[in-house]
Order: sequence, then C-alpha cells, then structure tokens
Amino acid sequence: MNVRLVKPDEMTEAATLADSIFRDGEQVSMAAGFPYLFSAVTSSSFGAYGEDGRMTAFMGLLPSAVRIGASELNVFSVGAVCTAPEARGHGVAGQLLDAVKDQVAESDGDLILVSGTRSLYTRAGCREFGTIRRYMLTPEMAPALREAAAEAAQAGRSEGAQTGADASARSASQAGAGASRGTDAAGPLRCREWTRSDLPALAKLAASREVAFEQSQWDLAMLIDAQAYARCVKLGHRVYVAERGGVPAAFLVAALPGSLRPKMTPFAIEWAGEPSAVAALLAHALETAAPEKLDVLASRHDAGLAALLQKHAPHADERILGTVYVPDAARLFHRLKPYLAALQPEKAALLEAGTGAAERGIRLSYPGLDDLELDADAWIALLFDGPFLLPGEEAGADANAAPVLPEGTPAQWREALTDLFPVPFPSTSGLNYI
Repeated sequence: MNVRLVKPDEMTEAATLADSIFRDGEQVSMAAGFPYLFSAVTSSSFGAYGEDGRMTAFMGLLPSAVRIGASELNVFSVGAVCTAPEARGHGVAGQLLDAVKDQVAESDGDLILVSGTRSLYTRAGCREFGTIRRYMLTPEMAPALREAAAEAAQAGRSEGAQTGADASARSASQAGAGASRGTDAAGPLRCREWTRSDLPALAKLAASREVAFEQSQWDLAMLIDAQAYARCVKLGHRVYVAERGGVPAAFLVAALPGSLRPKMTPFAIEWAGEPSAVAALLAHALETAAPEKLDVLASRHDAGLAALLQKHAPHADERILGTVYVPDAARLFHRLKPYLAALQPEKAALLEAGTGAAERGIRLSYPGLDDLELDADAWIALLFDGPFLLPGEEAGADANAAPVLPEGTPAQWREALTDLFPVPFPSTSGLNYI
C-alpha cells in the first residue's frame, strides 16, 4: 500500500470515494460541501493507493489559522476520512494518520483537529477537549429573547463610556461578556436576511472577534455557500443581519430545515457582532423560519450571548465536537504567550515552558516553584478543560479562573496558573467544520 499526498489531478477521485461513503442520492458531492478540503490548491490531504494505482483510502487535511486574542495558531483539520470496503481491516487509516502527523510537524502545526472520536484517533493520542454550553431554543421563547436583547442594548448604551475604557485589558471570556456593553449605537435594530452586498461588513464583524478561525471575505462567502456541516445533516444555511441606522451590528448563520428530512436539530452555525444583536437575530430566526427547536452552542468567549440565553432557555454542557492532538506542547505554549501576556502580564512574564519528559508533554517553570511536569493528556486538560462558568454563577467564580490540573498538583502551581487557563477556543462545528 502506497501512502502519499494526493496529487492535484487526483482530487476528483478522492471526492468520488468520499461520496460513496458519506453521501446519499439527496446530498451534493463532498467536493461542493468542502471546497477547500478537496481543492488542488489548498488541501494537504493524503491517500492510500493499491498496486493498480487506484485510491483505496483518503484522509482530508486542511490548514487554517485560529486567532486567540493576540496569538495566532497554525491549525490543521482532519476530516472526510474514508476507506473503500475492500481495503478495510489492514491498518490503512492508521498509516494515513501517521503521514498526517508528519506533514503537520513539517508545517510547524500547533494543533490537529479531528472531526471524529473513534478509537483510531484516541489510540493515536487525540483527546476530547473543552466545554461548550448547548442552549435549546423554541419559537415560544422569541418574544422574551427579543425583550432581553433590547434591555441589554439599552444597558450597553448607558454603560458604554465606563466599560469601553478597560475592555482591552480583559480576557477573551470577559471581553465577550462585556461586548454587549459599550458597542451598541443608538437607534432601533432591524433584522433581515442578508444580501451579497453585506459581505464586506460581515467580514469586518467576523474579524472583530477575539477568538475565531481567520476568515477573509472570500473565505466567508465560500464557507457560507458550501454549507459544510449543514449539508452533512440535511439542513441548509440561512444568513441574517441585524442593522442599526443601515450599519450591520451582527450577523447569524443558522442551519435550518429545507426540502430534505433533517438528520439533527437545527442550530446556529456561526455569528459575530454585538451579543444583544445576535440574540435579536436568534429571536428573528425563530419567528420567521419557525423551526421546532434551534440549538445554540456557546463557547467560553461567548459569555455575553450566553448570559442573555441563560435566563430564557434550558441548557446542557458538553464537549467540543471532535478531538484534538497537540504535536509539540512547548511550541504551542510559546504560540499562546502573546494571548497570556495580554491576559495576565506579570504571571505570563514569569511562566516559561520546555519539552517535558513524557512524549509530547510539557515542563512548566515558575520562579520559586519546582518545575511542573505534565503529560500530553494533562496539558490538553489544562489548556481547554474545566466547567463552563458565567461570571456570578458561583460565588467568586470566573469563567477563566479554574485550571484543570492533576490530583496532587501543589496549591502554589494552581495559583500561578489561575486566570491564565483554560484557553478559549472557537467552535469546531462552525463554518470551518471539516
């Protein structure tokens, strides 16, 4: 079996194989749903080839960038993994994954995101990670949600001068909670479906997020049109804009039912802008599209929107979709240093890291403390895990102040890492889903 990078003229063969596994007669080709993954220009995907040169397995690999405050991570997403029935049971997928890891290491990658959770990935060191909160909305909640959005916008106008002065010093989570204050301009809010002329403004709103996948205007247009995750579950995109005085204040991409029988509950794919305006758009979508239910998956940095939804919708906490693999713990730490420095300058300046004794582990150093050794699993847990807490949910609790560390870790280390970890991360089930 020959495992290698897929050549540009072999991408059609790769899409055909993926379609045979993942698509039925109602769905468009995977090449249309994942245009970058099956592109001869942007993809770094691998295939396995038999003696006759025919592709028998495929593992899609796509590079992207994730912005977390002042840090930018090189991220690689794995998806559309498939093997022809006659080639299964011979360890081909494992060979493909090994080749992907080597490619990511050569490309200075910080994270590998995998859309699956099966043993193929967990045996290779991929781990479930992070906590998100799923809010379950129904059309009956729309009036109360719209009223809460209007009240939050009014509070933002009255408190804007005070909160705007120190917003840059907050953590990504805290900034998300405060984003609904100080950013709402005067005037009524109008919610409507988008037009292509909104694209430049929507791209600016997307770029203003502190935690997000990087998306150019071209990316945003392409990903909205591709409907990657929505098409996988037989839903379709509808895009809504909230504007005030003709200026977009927020947008929402929702996966809603169309002509096909949906395979899952409709949900909000992605959004950006004032949290109060996003809440108003959710109310608008509930009333105009009238889905039986609409789920919203809020991350830690979506605290402003989550606080509005918390009062009106039932919710449940769950893991981020898929798994994550960290190729080089120390390199990832140094990539995150600008974010940590903006969050807690004094602590970040003192905290250092090097390669740990365990494979893909890390060694943390802090003045006055013995070095802290964490293996790969403990490093992932410190980075992303912990309860989803909104400010004020528990006495003294803060959404970014509860680091997850192995049992027996000295209290001094817990104190040193408090307010630095966990790190916020954008949804893996948004527009950039692979």
